[in-house]
Amino acid sequence: MRSPHRSANHLVSVVVPAFNAANTIRETVSSALNQTYRNLEVIIVDDGSTDQTKGVAAHLVQGDPRVRYVYKDNGGVASARNRGIAEAQGEFVATLDADDLWYPTKLERQLERFAQSGPETALVYTWCCWIDDHGNVTGSAPPTRLEGSIFAQMCLGNVVISGSNALVRREALTAAAGFDESLRSRGGQGCEDWKLYLQIAERYAIAMVPEHLVGYRISPGSMSDDFKQMMQSRRLVEAEFVAAHPALALQFAHGRTILARSLALRAIDRGQIRDAIELLTSQSQGRLTTGIATLAWLLGGLTRRSLRWMRRDDSPANNRFLPMRRGCQVTD
Repeated sequence: MRSPHRSANHLVSVVVPAFNAANTIRETVSSALNQTYRNLEVIIVDDGSTDQTKGVAAHLVQGDPRVRYVYKDNGGVASARNRGIAEAQGEFVATLDADDLWYPTKLERQLERFAQSGPETALVYTWCCWIDDHGNVTGSAPPTRLEGSIFAQMCLGNVVISGSNALVRREALTAAAGFDESLRSRGGQGCEDWKLYLQIAERYAIAMVPEHLVGYRISPGSMSDDFKQMMQSRRLVEAEFVAAHPALALQFAHGRTILARSLALRAIDRGQIRDAIELLTSQSQGRLTTGIATLAWLLGGLTRRSLRWMRRDDSPANNRFLPMRRGCQVTD
């Protein structure tokens, strides 16, 4: 592999899968077009939208020659991303969901990291902030500095966090055959990005930029809020990799518990206590000691969430992610 330099010689293809995204796609695409790294193309893939997505996309195409629009019948986010990758002309590819945001230096910093890390690196990720429907920062993912050959660590979970985060060499995407479209038909949509990043980590090194450069929008009704589907997606992906890497079975199982607890906390935030209990007890598999520990953890989670709600007025909930703030800099 060739190493990128700081010149603008390397075209970056930004793939934006969109389904009924008329309310957010303008701001999302603008966050890509306003990158300090200018040599890029933005490919909007309309996945069978029935709202005004096409009209908004038409204005974006007219406003900047770097934007292209592709329409396809609805097939899910993996299908839309793969269509965009097939259309991409860049040496590097980034996917950006149609409701997420990028900080202006994201691509520049990732390309710099590629240049520093060497030709064996195929993917560079950054840190993520959570944002609400208005683009306000509400929290952040726990920062990690995992780099290099991190396949075993990635078995625990998706350290990349969001499908809007990674910048990937196109040849690595080709080697991994893109996003798995079959998960949707198997009732397990949601972990397509984690599976792809695992496949890349099997073959290549991973690098990261220690800055909050991605705004990941968490909205009620999003795919990640379908808790049962997310757990099913995790199990389907896990089964494939455990078959190939049986020595990592316990690592994958531990990661499944971590995901269940994370989703349970989100369910608690939504007031969906029954869903939280189902998520946690499903991991105990009838073991009494595990069940008791799980219930104790749930009670602790309820207490922590109650305390957080009591002091919510002290949090920087009205801080916009982009472009008014550099990074996320939230306090818990």
